[in-house]
Order: sequence, then C-alpha cells, then structure tokens
Amino acid sequence: MKKFLLVTFPCWLMLSMNACTSTAPLQEKIVADAFNQTAIPVAWQATKTAGEFDQQALGFDVSPELQALMKEAIAYNVDLKIASARIDQSRAVLKSVGGSLLPNVGVGAQTGTSTLPTSTSAISGFGLIASWDLDLWGRVRSDQSASQARLMSAQLDSAFAKQSIAAQVVKSWIVISELMQQVQLSENMVAIANQQLDLMKVGLNVGRNSQQEILLNESLLRNYQSQLIANQQSLGNAKRALEILLGRYPSTQIQAGQTFPKIVSELPAGIPSQILSRRPDVLAAEERFKASFQDVEAAKRAKLPSIKITGGIGYIENSAIQLSNAISNPISSLTAQLLMPLFLGGQLDAQVEAKTASQTQSLAQYQKSALNALSEVESGLANDRLLRQRELILQAQLQALQSSVKYALIQKEVGKGDMFQYLQQQLNANSSQANLLRIQSDHLLNRISLHQALGGQFI
Repeated sequence: MKKFLLVTFPCWLMLSMNACTSTAPLQEKIVADAFNQTAIPVAWQATKTAGEFDQQALGFDVSPELQALMKEAIAYNVDLKIASARIDQSRAVLKSVGGSLLPNVGVGAQTGTSTLPTSTSAISGFGLIASWDLDLWGRVRSDQSASQARLMSAQLDSAFAKQSIAAQVVKSWIVISELMQQVQLSENMVAIANQQLDLMKVGLNVGRNSQQEILLNESLLRNYQSQLIANQQSLGNAKRALEILLGRYPSTQIQAGQTFPKIVSELPAGIPSQILSRRPDVLAAEERFKASFQDVEAAKRAKLPSIKITGGIGYIENSAIQLSNAISNPISSLTAQLLMPLFLGGQLDAQVEAKTASQTQSLAQYQKSALNALSEVESGLANDRLLRQRELILQAQLQALQSSVKYALIQKEVGKGDMFQYLQQQLNANSSQANLLRIQSDHLLNRISLHQALGGQFI
C-alpha cells in the first residue's frame, strides 16, 4: 500500500499573550461624569430626621398572611418569570462570548476516488483540526466584560422587580382594606339617607316638609348610592389587580384585613449618596453604562490586526501514490494568519461612533435613573410629613363630629332636637371617617413607596 502527503505548511510565531484590556470606570467616576453640573447634597432637603436607613424596617407591622402573599407573588408573578428569562438569556450570551477566547477543535474525514487515463485510485483520510483567534488586543475580553455587565444589570433589574412586586402586593392589600371599609361606610350612609327620606315623606303628609325638600333628599340619596357602587367597583378592580400580581385567576375572591396596620415609627432616610449604591435599578443603570464602555473599547480594537493560528494532525492514504521517504503518517500542519483591516468603507469607524453615542446615551440614562430615585425619596419624605399633618387634622375633625352625634342624640332625647338632625350628624361623621380612611391609606401607600425608593426590602 502506497502513502502520499498532500500538503503541509509548517510555520513559527512568537506572540505575547498579555492582551490589552480596559477596565470600566468605578462608580465614583461615573457619578462625577453624570453629575458634573449637579451637586448631590449631603442631607435630604425634605426632612431633618437623622439616622441610618434600615432596609428591613417598613415602619408598620406586616401580618403573616400578607407575608405569605408576597412570597406567592415572587414565586408565580408573570413579570418576574420574564425577568428571570432575561437573566438566562444574558448568561447564555456571556457563555457564548467567553467561548471565543478558547481554541476551536474539530474532526474531519474524507474518502473518494481519482480517475486517470491509465488507472483509478482510492484516496481516504481523517484528521483533527484546531484554530485559535488570539485576543491579542483584548477585543473579545471587552466583549466578555460587556456581557458580564449586562448579566449583572439583568440580575439587578430582577432584584428590583421582585421588591417592586412585593411592594405592590402590600399596596394592593392596603387599598383593598380601605375599600372594604369604604363600602361598609357607604352602605351605612345609604341606610341613613333612606331613613331621612322616610322622615321627610312623613313630614310632607303632615305639612312640615315640602316637595322640594323631598326631591333634594332623594338627590342626596342617589349620590350616596352612586358612591356605594363606585366603591364596590373599585374594590372589585383592586382585588383582581392583586390576584393578577399573585399569578391567580382574577376572581375577586381574595380578602384583606378590615383595619389598617398602624405606623409605629419614623423612617430614618440616611444620606442621598447612599441611594446610588443601594437601589438595584440605579446599580443596573450603572452596569449598563459599564457595558456600553466596553462596547466602545471592543469597537476600537476591531480596527487593529487580528491573528489566527490553525493547526492539524491527520492520516492520509492513497493506493496509487507513494509518500515521500522523508514524510510519514501521521502528518501535521501549523499556520498563522495576520489580517490588518485597510479599507472597509468606513464601517469600523462608524461602529466606534455608534458605540460612543450609545455610551453617551447610557450615561444620560444613568443620570436619569439616579435623579428619579433621589426625587422619589425627596417627594416621599415631604409627603410623609404632610400626610401625617392631614391625618391629625381629620382625626380631630372626626372626634368633634362623633361628639356632635352624641350631643344630637341627647338633644333628641330631651326634645330639643329631632331624629332628622341626629341622622344628619351621623352622615357628617361617616363622611369625615371616609375622608380619614382615604388619608390614612395614602399615608401608608406613601410609606411603602418611600421605603422602596430608599432601596428597602419587603421580603
């Protein structure tokens, strides 16, 4: 059996494997660039309350039932499933980019026949082939760093989404609790207005009241009835919204507490600069900027020469041609390829310009995220104080009206007042209580939003 070597290209190549890489700027540098014309104050402007922020302290008790609902939402919420899929996608991209730093190895085989005027011969062979694109300038490493930053941003977005969903569950619970109480108050007010109308009709028969007064009270009754239906509608919508958050069918079967939790403590907010290191969404924006920085570095390095090494080892058999005496199976080859971009119609420069513009956009997006976070805290702190003031005023008003109801009852019993006036005082007190419920609910909702804005945790 005769053997023949078809082709060999031996070569040598001396390379330094210390590839050039760039490190993304630290947070201090990013903040300085983003806020080069805006100074972040050392203290919050909307409050004088000092103290370190506690990420676990919401300021009011959360029932075990509500804790269970938050865990259910984290497990089954559709938006969180989408966020989780994005993390898996980013992780796969990172794995793919990392593979570019390693050699590619493959195996091949060939068989066939060659026909000459005087004979026909069979040729067959197999071999192992490897190729390696050397990342001499760090382009692939920049791509890898960009993918790592995007994976980190996806994980931070997911963490923020989890806390946002948990916060929304607590808010929905508070809203449902308020509306359940509002429905009960509205039912009471409709019943009282009906009693008043009956009294007016009796008064009409004895000449004490006029038809105009009857019509006016009927109008007031219709207003209370409309408000009852509106509260029932809002309650149903709130229940369905919470059930969707939990990944359940929107059947309005979920229930909440009949009373509000009591705010038991103030909320120390720390200092503004801590938000930039604590809020997951701001940190995610920071990671996206780092990714865009590495994109620019990779685009710049794409303009530099690329080096590819290819090698192989194999066995070739030819029944008609004898291999040279100096060559025997197995045969091997090693080649190196140097490619320097000379003219690509400006594509590489355009890529650098596009990535640089994207980096500028990412820095602006980071600044926007940070400013929004700071604004949410300042607004939350200011609203917390103002809502507390309004709550105290309405509590005092309700106490006065409840005392008025007692006084009207005494007046009625001693003959100095009538039933209609007593019922009217009850309506006034119920109306004040409805307003107080609204403010108490707003205060709790604002406290939840403020805790979230400060980077607090709910679960």
